[in-house]
Amino acid sequence: MCNYQVCRPEASGENTGQREMNEQKLIRKVAEGDQEAFRELIQANRNLVINVCYSLLNNREQAEEAAQDVFLQIFKKAGEFKERSKLSTWIYRIAVNQAINARRRDRRFKKKEFIRQESPDDLISLKAPRADWPDSQLEAGEIRTAVQNALDSLPEKQRTVIVLHKMEGLTSKEIAQILNISLSSAEARIHRAKISLKKKLSRLLSGL
Repeated sequence: MCNYQVCRPEASGENTGQREMNEQKLIRKVAEGDQEAFRELIQANRNLVINVCYSLLNNREQAEEAAQDVFLQIFKKAGEFKERSKLSTWIYRIAVNQAINARRRDRRFKKKEFIRQESPDDLISLKAPRADWPDSQLEAGEIRTAVQNALDSLPEKQRTVIVLHKMEGLTSKEIAQILNISLSSAEARIHRAKISLKKKLSRLLSGL
């Protein structure tokens, strides 16, 4: 099976404490209406937002629209950010909510490929690994489609935690903070989601 986890970018040359201090200064400037600070915040977090929106929506156009809405919400609500939490947690929460709302508004999601964003300006589809035989490439594409179909068919709460846990690489504690639920609830959702996904994949892949 293809590996569909997306690694979160880490700021190079900074320890966690310094990075969080810089983030707090940045969001304060955004709250004051500083356009340059807002552009810097977008540049630093656009990969995160695009990744989670696409993972939940499975539609490029919808994901781009949702991402724009996310940053508009960030700009409007910057003054509401509580500095006792991580900025990325707050941004994840807004992105998840916007993507879920977009999905509820429009259920017509037909695209079947996973994508990730490797640079600020390019959304790149994940391609099957190179193989010596065309049949191997075809099988890899079928498996990727089966994984997406299974993920897309999960209940909303299960799909959300799987995306955050497996594709975004977040811990149960981080997911609990993002979704405003208890740690035990987050762990239970992840466990149930893994079981459901495994069952769906078993049925889908048995037909390949």
